[in-house]
Amino acid sequence: RGALDGIPTADLTQLLPLHRKLSWNVLSNLVLPTTFERSARRGDISVRAGDLATAKFPLSSYRRLLRRLHAWIERLDLGDKTPTTWQNYGLENAYRADDAAAKRDFVRRFVRTEIPAMVWDLGCNTGDYSEVALESGAGYVVGWDFDPGALQSAFARARQRDLAFTPLFFDATNPAPNQGWAEEERRGMGRRGPADAVLALALVHHLAITKNIPLLKVVHWITGLAPSGVIEFIPKQDPMVRKLLELRHDIFPDYDLESFLDCLRARVRIERIESVNERHLIWYRASKA
Repeated sequence: RGALDGIPTADLTQLLPLHRKLSWNVLSNLVLPTTFERSARRGDISVRAGDLATAKFPLSSYRRLLRRLHAWIERLDLGDKTPTTWQNYGLENAYRADDAAAKRDFVRRFVRTEIPAMVWDLGCNTGDYSEVALESGAGYVVGWDFDPGALQSAFARARQRDLAFTPLFFDATNPAPNQGWAEEERRGMGRRGPADAVLALALVHHLAITKNIPLLKVVHWITGLAPSGVIEFIPKQDPMVRKLLELRHDIFPDYDLESFLDCLRARVRIERIESVNERHLIWYRASKA
């Protein structure tokens, strides 16, 4: 956020340990350019008048440089392999096999009916339901999540299976703002939409309970991102929600299905509700004006 064009090479070079700087790619693309730049600023390198005006960098050389950088970046991987909190949620959750199948079927029916060109999967995790949406006829899916391990798995899924799916890092309670000149060069999440449809599966309780966002505001935000969608409501008796409440007081008296549905009905038209293992899937569409 602090640097529109990315982390400056001088700053990145200072952050890297010595053994990383000895890598040829780091040395040639970060350390040496930074060293030459500092030398020029100090006046250690003398340049004769007119030299810069006549200096040339062949286009072929520039292309080779870009190809080399691209190949290097393509090979990069997360350095920290420690499992993150939600990286294995797709395998370790409260759903039985038949419940997970029912949830996929609900998403599948929703997408086949709505036929959205663009789906936003909020809290996409490793991309399980993003892939279901694509298999069911969605044109493209952008997945949003804040867990780096889950996103790494989602990215690997998209690449290995050649999916029209882009997973992005996103913290719903602290989103990147509009940036750049007149706040027009980089758009925040809200200005990239609206999407055609949104999936908000296993997300509401994280915002309402973990982040203390009022339930009505959570609903207003999600339903404002697309004209239709699927929202999952997970009640307090669910093991995952109980885990969130273990180390804190329950200050959420209105966190229940009826209150949630009241919030939804104030904003959208509910098309269908299905309960899967005491969790509730709600298919909604924007109310007609």
